[in-house]
Amino acid sequence: MAVIYVAGDPLLTSAQTLAFGYNAEGKTEVGGLGITLLTRYPAAFSSFSRQSRSGQVKPGGYWIWRDSKPQLMFLAIRQTPVGATRMRYVEAVMMTLARDHRLELLHSLAIAPLTTSPEWTAIKSLIDHWLGNCGLPVVVYNRYVPGVRAEEQLVT
Repeated sequence: MAVIYVAGDPLLTSAQTLAFGYNAEGKTEVGGLGITLLTRYPAAFSSFSRQSRSGQVKPGGYWIWRDSKPQLMFLAIRQTPVGATRMRYVEAVMMTLARDHRLELLHSLAIAPLTTSPEWTAIKSLIDHWLGNCGLPVVVYNRYVPGVRAEEQLVT
């Protein structure tokens, strides 16, 4: 199954799990979507922060909060809240998801915008390479447009 790219509000996704980039230290990040998620799911961010401080989350890994709809998947693609998104961390996360999505019981995945930088082309190729043929329905939001439901075309 091919990865679908859309613009819209990832908070309105029909996917089982919403993944978004975050830092491995679990510290609050400033940004439109990040603040909205933190406000809506404070318990998830608190729990992720505790897991990060205890060393359970490493850069290039992920952590899932299953007590919401959609489930929230924190992708540790930065070391610190002010650090840059690292391609090696993005690739590690995508490779692990491609390998372990069945073990995690994932049926569909929406990925919020991971960067607004020139790195997008490289990140897109990593997503396509690792998730493009893994059998998991994936929709990637390449642009955050608050309040706009994207046509995801997910078959879940």
